[in-house]
Amino acid sequence: MTKIIAHRGASYLAKRENTIESFQLAIRIAADMVEFDVRCTSDRKLVVFHDSTFNDMPISYQTFAQLNRHAEEQGFHIPTFEEVVRLCAGRIFMDIEVKDTGYEKELIHILHKYCTYEQYSVKSFFDPVVFRVKRIDPKITTGLLLGKDHPGFIGRIKEFCPLRRLRQAECDFVAPFWVFSTRLFVRKMHRKGYPVYVWTVNTPGLVKKLIKRKVDGVITDKPDMGLTVRKQMYGSGDAE
Repeated sequence: MTKIIAHRGASYLAKRENTIESFQLAIRIAADMVEFDVRCTSDRKLVVFHDSTFNDMPISYQTFAQLNRHAEEQGFHIPTFEEVVRLCAGRIFMDIEVKDTGYEKELIHILHKYCTYEQYSVKSFFDPVVFRVKRIDPKITTGLLLGKDHPGFIGRIKEFCPLRRLRQAECDFVAPFWVFSTRLFVRKMHRKGYPVYVWTVNTPGLVKKLIKRKVDGVITDKPDMGLTVRKQMYGSGDAE
């Protein structure tokens, strides 16, 4: 059965994405998995935040205290990676996107502290990140994201035909932008042993189409919608 994955938490239902509230909502509605982003501050704190900048300054140039001072001025809290892992461990599977390189060891240390291997996976757009995670701990389930902005012609071709990259980075699954997820692409990945987790899908019609294509997971801002569509399809036999 195709898994429904809450993108940056139940981001459509929450006031803000990638917040404790958004993750609590994903748990409450019983999404199968929760997806979120990890970055590193200048004082080596791992934080859950999507954008590379905040308050017109790169995340990597700011301390955790500076980040949250600005966030509190806007009425919210930026959680640490450890806060989110503590909340989710044992309650919902974590689909963790690493946004940069250089802090893989710290990330894995926190995961080892709170989780078993069956409670999370780690993915990235950057092949070296995935490779390093696998080298540090081969037992961790890892995946490669496809669909980068402006990859260039050769880069885009490699995304449509990612098998070599997947083997070199020692990936366990592939996470393409939904446009890549044709019936042929999904079948090819499955034949080669790679589960397919598709992002980001926010309309019932597209969720239904991808479930029919037998993707392994659908990442969505609207996990409540995804759960409803899946229930309707499997209840009616339409997913067969």
